Amino acid sequence: MTSPRSNDKGAETISAPAENRVLIDFLSWSLKVNDPIDALKMSGFDVNLFTQCDIGGNGYRKSYRYGNIVCFYDGNDGMGCHISMSGQGCRQFEQLDGSAHCWEYLLHDLFAHEANFARIDIAMDNVDGRLSLPRIRQAVATKSVRSRFKRYRKNMEGTLSRNSQERDSETIYFGSLSSRICIRFYDKAAEQEKKNDLPPGSLGHWVRCELVIRKERAQEAVKHILNGVDVPKLACSALNNYVSIVKVTSENLSQCKMRRWWAAWLSTTEKLKLTTQKAQKFVLDIMMHVERQYSASFAMIKKYLGSARFVDFMHGLIEDGRDKLGKKHDLIIAASRAPALDLPF
Repeated sequence: MTSPRSNDKGAETISAPAENRVLIDFLSWSLKVNDPIDALKMSGFDVNLFTQCDIGGNGYRKSYRYGNIVCFYDGNDGMGCHISMSGQGCRQFEQLDGSAHCWEYLLHDLFAHEANFARIDIAMDNVDGRLSLPRIRQAVATKSVRSRFKRYRKNMEGTLSRNSQERDSETIYFGSLSSRICIRFYDKAAEQEKKNDLPPGSLGHWVRCELVIRKERAQEAVKHILNGVDVPKLACSALNNYVSIVKVTSENLSQCKMRRWWAAWLSTTEKLKLTTQKAQKFVLDIMMHVERQYSASFAMIKKYLGSARFVDFMHGLIEDGRDKLGKKHDLIIAASRAPALDLPF
């Protein structure tokens, strides 16, 4: 098996996981309260981290935001507040909490407050090669898929540039994006290489299977988790219930056995523990860190130097820092300039 690799130039920020993993990669819920401060407190968040915005979404007029964690409010009567965490929002939540059991605690508290879960995404990352897009592609082409879905969909994207070495990106979908359950397989390595301008192949083998679970199915999924079902086992069980790759030995696919590689991938994945991942840094995060940790120091320096000399001091500080900027800083800037791709609305 090929070991996952990280890109040397941007290893501080972008790398493939060291081993197979399972992540919660999106979570959204509604609470029957109209005050967003109450909703954030009920959800266990430090309200001082959030900024009020006159930007809404999901049928709400306004929001409170911290990175990619958003609390929507000011909707129609009976809508209460809606909190949504995208993939990066989930990573930011994990970083804020710091506990290995952060998801268990959050879901328990939300359920106690009668939260209505609208969506939960579970991502299964494979880096050991057991799961591959060519195998999935061949299975759908030869109709070797036992599924509760009647159709699949494939999306391809690539560059027309003759000078680019960028790999084509491919996503295979089962179920529509608006259905109660949607399953998609894609090359996560190719996606991250393109997004972060990394050399093709620099991240090695990294294929992701995502389960997007909505509405009452999301509510049931949370209940199973709170009843002690491990998230990886829940994900594999749900996946195999909707999509299974089989060796066709009969026209009745229910009588056909699973392909060995598919069974092996499911078997190893369901034994994993739910993983947490370090959040990607954004410029706003660093600005908030500087404000919290160094604002008093800057005020002291200005008081000591006076306004004119303080401006000279800051100018020299920035000039010195400019010489120290590297690849990791470029990646943080690039990610910060395109946050809308991951915002939860």
